[in-house]
Amino acid sequence: MRIKLLLLAAALIFVSNLTYSFDSTRVTFGEAMDALEAEEYETAVDLFTKYLKISSGHDEGYYQRGNAYYELKQYDKALTDYSWAYNMGFQKDEVMFFRMGMIYKNNKDYMTALEYFKLASEIDKKYTQAFLEMGNLALLAEDYSKASEYYNKALSLDPTYPEVFFSLGEINTRSANYGDAVTNYEKAIELDSANPKYYYSLGMAYNSLKDTANTIKFLSKSLKIDPGYGLAYYGLATVYSSLGDYPKTIENYTKAINSKGSGLMPYFLYTERGMVYLKMKELSSAMKDFDFAIKLNVNDTDSYLERGKLLLAAGKDTAAFEDFSKVISLDEQNSQAYAYRGNLYLDRGQIDLAESDLRKAVTYNPNDTLALFQLGNVLYAKDDFQNALNYYIKALNINPKYSAVFENRGICYYNLGFYKLAATDFESAMKYNPELTAKLQPLYIDAKSR
Repeated sequence: MRIKLLLLAAALIFVSNLTYSFDSTRVTFGEAMDALEAEEYETAVDLFTKYLKISSGHDEGYYQRGNAYYELKQYDKALTDYSWAYNMGFQKDEVMFFRMGMIYKNNKDYMTALEYFKLASEIDKKYTQAFLEMGNLALLAEDYSKASEYYNKALSLDPTYPEVFFSLGEINTRSANYGDAVTNYEKAIELDSANPKYYYSLGMAYNSLKDTANTIKFLSKSLKIDPGYGLAYYGLATVYSSLGDYPKTIENYTKAINSKGSGLMPYFLYTERGMVYLKMKELSSAMKDFDFAIKLNVNDTDSYLERGKLLLAAGKDTAAFEDFSKVISLDEQNSQAYAYRGNLYLDRGQIDLAESDLRKAVTYNPNDTLALFQLGNVLYAKDDFQNALNYYIKALNINPKYSAVFENRGICYYNLGFYKLAATDFESAMKYNPELTAKLQPLYIDAKSR
């Protein structure tokens, strides 16, 4: 009986082991690797996860699952697995360190990224991508000497690496060596003629050299390769704007706005297009763009400022005042906003508040002619004609054709008894703005006769 029980127990143990060996949830490392190598990354993640449940101490298992996550662009999970692998002793794979560096770089943790790129280059001293990325980090830090050192190291390892020539061109561009930038961008294109970024950068280098024909040529080539390359549309918009071709400027800003992943913030494009609509006197379209830019970015000072000017011109002083105040709350040194708000205070008869704003405007921008003019008007309103004159003179030194300043300075001279000077100013005011003739002609005749 005892023998039968032992045999039964043995049989049960055998059956139990047999069942376990055929457990459908059990996965081998090889099966998971097969899925990874077949680029079936989601399946690979699932298989590595099952594998690690029974082999939690296998460092390479975490590393390879990290690779699957990396390919799926699930970078936080990839970094977690790479860190597990590293802490368990998996410390001799340059690809892992490079990828960890890229993740930290994308997370803007540049110091940690640099450490991992260095580890990658120490394991593989011919790892050109690692040297390229170290150069890119130095470029971000504006350490152009160090960036050049890393890029040239990468180039010594691979003289046909187009991205290195492109990066050297970026150093040249940032250093305002546009001729050298053209040379390096052209070398990048010789090695890789299908990269729109290279043509765009070459076009913008020519733009800095004032070579409009080549600017348009290479920006257009960039768009032939990738019709959705928003930066090239933006580049063309700036070129056509400088040429005064506003319809083409609007066309290219619109295409840049409609391009996904243009590399530019959408609100900025709406603000820029709104500025062009202003030049075209299409005020309704400009207002719509500024409104939309503000919806996209409630801290867009440029759109608040320009919308405020439009509202002011439309007689909507209260709304304009709110926009100028918003600009000041976002940028306490915005001279234009202080000048316009100071002007509104002056119109309301709030002289002290007007003077405070206008003095701030002149402090932050001594060449702000509007602020100088309006500050002169504040002092004029206080009957301080002599000091008012000083600000009118400063404004005219900057803008010698400012008719409103000639008008008010002429009145100051008249009140101070300098009639010949007053007559000369009234004459200049009418010359630069004939619409003032009906108003100033009687004063001019009177001053001339004294």
